[in-house]
Formats: sequence, structure tokens, C-alpha cells
Amino acid sequence: MAEVLVTAHGLERLTRELEELHRERDRLAERMTQALAQGGAKGENGDFLDARHDAALLERRIALLESRFAAAEVVEPVVDGEVDVGERVTVRDLSTGATTKYVIVGSGEANASEGAISHESPIGSALVGRRVGDVVEAETPSGTVRLELLAVEG
Repeated sequence: MAEVLVTAHGLERLTRELEELHRERDRLAERMTQALAQGGAKGENGDFLDARHDAALLERRIALLESRFAAAEVVEPVVDGEVDVGERVTVRDLSTGATTKYVIVGSGEANASEGAISHESPIGSALVGRRVGDVVEAETPSGTVRLELLAVEG
């Protein structure tokens, strides 16, 4: 199984989500038991069928997260001036002058709305290994962007 890079924070979130999904599994089992107690054949009991469908979706999510957890390699940023997974960066778009802050994370942790970009994304991969003052180009879905790296924080 291929290793999946994850920050310590990302591993904590993964662990919490798995714990919550396991509790949800218990709630769904109780829901199915109650639905069966109301009577009717399994194939005709709408409440039971809904709960069984929800349980199947839940089991797929648990399996996905457990495989990520098993393959997780926790990375800690090394404060050496080079961008790496787990570090926060500040960049300036050279065409617009806009300044943006990102945290570079493993692919399973990416959340663009929170400024968390994967080290495998176009911008993330262009920044990894770079130092303050470097200018990078990244091919994004909206076109090529040129970014100047302004700051790197561990």
C-alpha cells in the first residue's frame, strides 16, 4: 500500500472522524433493530431499508478512512527555510499583486476554502522545496500563475 502523507493535525482529525463513524455504526445498528421490531418483512420495511442503505454508505466511508489511516505517514515540518508538508506559506500573485496564505498538507487533508492545499496540487507541488524570494509557476485549471514566495513558517 502506498504511503499517504499526513500532518499531525490531519491524523488527529482522521482519528476523530473514525471514532465518530464507529459510534454512528452503533446508532445505525440500533435503528435497524428498532425498524425490525416495528414489524414487516425486511424487504418491505422502509425504515429498515433506509437504515441498511445508510449503513452501507457508512461502511464504505469507514473502509476508506481506515485504509488511509493504515497507510498514513505523519510528517513534521523541518524548519530549514524550504517549503515542506505541514508548513504555512505566504505568496504573492505576480499578475494581480494579491497575497495569499496556504498551509501545505497531505492530499487527504486538502481543503481550499480553509487555505489547506495538497503538496500534490499544482501550486503545492510548485512550492515544495522552494525558499523565500523564489518565484514559481504553476499550471492551474484557470491558467498559469506566477507566485513569489514571501514567507515560510513551520
